[in-house]
Amino acid sequence: MSRVCKRVALVLVAVVMALTAFGCGKGDDIEPGATVVTVWFRDFEDWSNSVLKSIMDDFNKDKTDGLHISYRFITDDSFGDALAAAQDNNAAPDIYQVSYTNLYSEVRNQTVLALDELLPQTAFDDLKDSAKELVTYNGHYYAYPELTEPSAVMYYRKDLLQAAGVDYSDAESWSFADLYAACQKLKTTMPKRQGKYPMLGFDFGQAGWSTQGLQANLTGGDVCLTEDWTQIIVKSQPYKELAAFFAELYSNEYVPAAWSTGYNDQIIDLCDGKAAIVYTGSWGIAEIMETYGESMAAKIGVATIPTLAGGNNKGTTATSGGWSFVIDAKSKNPQAAAKIVEYMAAGEDTTAPERYFKAAHYSKSIPRTSIQQKIDAADISSSCPPEWLTVISDIADHAIPESIYTFDINTQLVGLLQGIAIDSLDGIDVDTSWNNRIDDVVSEMQKIMDNNQLAGNNPRLKTA
Repeated sequence: MSRVCKRVALVLVAVVMALTAFGCGKGDDIEPGATVVTVWFRDFEDWSNSVLKSIMDDFNKDKTDGLHISYRFITDDSFGDALAAAQDNNAAPDIYQVSYTNLYSEVRNQTVLALDELLPQTAFDDLKDSAKELVTYNGHYYAYPELTEPSAVMYYRKDLLQAAGVDYSDAESWSFADLYAACQKLKTTMPKRQGKYPMLGFDFGQAGWSTQGLQANLTGGDVCLTEDWTQIIVKSQPYKELAAFFAELYSNEYVPAAWSTGYNDQIIDLCDGKAAIVYTGSWGIAEIMETYGESMAAKIGVATIPTLAGGNNKGTTATSGGWSFVIDAKSKNPQAAAKIVEYMAAGEDTTAPERYFKAAHYSKSIPRTSIQQKIDAADISSSCPPEWLTVISDIADHAIPESIYTFDINTQLVGLLQGIAIDSLDGIDVDTSWNNRIDDVVSEMQKIMDNNQLAGNNPRLKTA
């Protein structure tokens, strides 16, 4: 068998596995002559999968406009490979989910269609400016936002902080120093020998994206590179202060020396009393409400991630991430696919997206003004504590878009932060560790910039 044949065989196997190993929509009641539109979702939380399935099934029961949705849920780890294999073999779904971080690579590779002529202008007019920024390149819309969500929120157990004598009434204005002081008190009531620690969060597996908002706060707006992608800014005092932040947390045993969790595991540890403070995204609200309910929610407060200076003028501490719907460039039915995108997210009838946000306990930021207005006017007190929503909205309003340059840049930063934190456990001071590591990190970042021709090519600064 030739190399080409072998490659084709392998990718076909990958496609088959993707289509058979994971959940899919029922197709045995398709009306004769109906146009089938395929949609791929990422397999996330059970509640999210359940509500999306119900929304798709309801559409199919109604037999709307002679269309039928064939949907599949694919694990996040497998999604990229499955999609690439399907695209290589002209078997891609008509519609699929893309993160805002990865959208530009889809645009650059011409694997998705511009939506300007496929969706009504009113759908785009209804988007908040912050959402428009996430899906616009060279003056065209290439995706329609499903949701947005702040990537970094501080959750804390009121009862555990109170037991340690920590005043959390001003947690929204905490500085790094305030956080350290709280953790020092918590160490006396949450001994590590019992598997408890003052806090969790910013695990090094996540630090490449979850600290981007804090990076911007420290630098005045930039993340690793200047806005025009011409200069690396990591060799600077703000990044040294970020490294010192990690070193303080790890060297003082405010967090475990070695741990790695999934993105919802921090919330589980918080609710189980293994940590008093955790950092994770706004999606943590849904996990709390779905798994633990209102009784636990009453014990938990939410706040902005502490900053170096603290106070009320904190600005950005989180990025705005999340998911959007795109239409594959080789879709045989782009007009039909557009009707499904309207149904799911972009149409005048907002029933489907409203159902989703309600099921999410409003842990996701809403990209459309009209839906936001409806929710603001509704009584949602039973969905989650109202004060949570106020904090989340404030964080979302100040959040910056996730970076879209190659993630290898962020990986280098993670290595720097992790190395300095590990050195601190061995008694090596931040200055020494920083001086030993920073030049090599910047050198590697420069190679990545050169190899990817990043300099001066930030597409968000380019117009048609």
